[in-house]
Amino acid sequence: MDAINIEGKAAVLWTLGDLSAPGRSDTPARCHAMISSSKLKSVDFYRKIPRDLTEASLSGAGLSIFAALAMVFLFGMELSSYLAVNTTTSVIVDRSSDGEFLRIDFNLSFPALSCEFASVDVSDVLGTNRLNITKTVRKFSIDRNLVPTGSEFHAGPIPTVNKHGDDVEEYHGDGSVALSSRNFDSYSHLYPVLVVNFYAPWCYWSNRLKPSWEKAAQIIRERYDPEMDGRILLGKVDCTEEVELCKRHHIQGYPSIRIFHKGSDMK
Repeated sequence: MDAINIEGKAAVLWTLGDLSAPGRSDTPARCHAMISSSKLKSVDFYRKIPRDLTEASLSGAGLSIFAALAMVFLFGMELSSYLAVNTTTSVIVDRSSDGEFLRIDFNLSFPALSCEFASVDVSDVLGTNRLNITKTVRKFSIDRNLVPTGSEFHAGPIPTVNKHGDDVEEYHGDGSVALSSRNFDSYSHLYPVLVVNFYAPWCYWSNRLKPSWEKAAQIIRERYDPEMDGRILLGKVDCTEEVELCKRHHIQGYPSIRIFHKGSDMK
């Protein structure tokens, strides 16, 4: 029994040793595979540096930290600029034929108001007042639904009949002095008070004012003779002929009445 057991162990050992015998080894195949991969890697254009050849330094660490902080700062600035809400306000002055004046367009509708009685007055923070501006105002008749009912409204001739109890004043000639660019300054400095009516012949309200204005000028002449007393004088300026004079005094609506005290109309 002992001999049999020893022989069995010997047979097993011999069999295991036979597996590693030279006749059964795969070493040549492995060598062949390694040689092929090394030849393939030899044509690599982007070779890497091994980790054992790299070395960390304080200057590199500082540069890395600075670059990271710079990138975070720039990203934060761009993000805050993107999220910020900016409001920009610009004032553009219209270069119209009125010179330094600002053009304002508006549209107002009054269904229960006749075009004959619609007028526009303008005032600003500097104390300049413009009454009854009609030169650049266009009027159209509308119904209660704000729908135009006809063409543009134009004032007709001065009515010759009484309406609503108004008295028709008869025109008795010129009582005011016609002023122009040549004599305006001399008259304004000659009289302590000069009242001027800036008008336009085509304006309906200028024509309505004309009889009353001339009658008042005659009464002033009789009460305060310009040659003897000379304390006040009433004049008139036709803005269709004296365009530059009316523009110099900022006349935009007709009629415009100005009071000049010793050559100036400033309060």
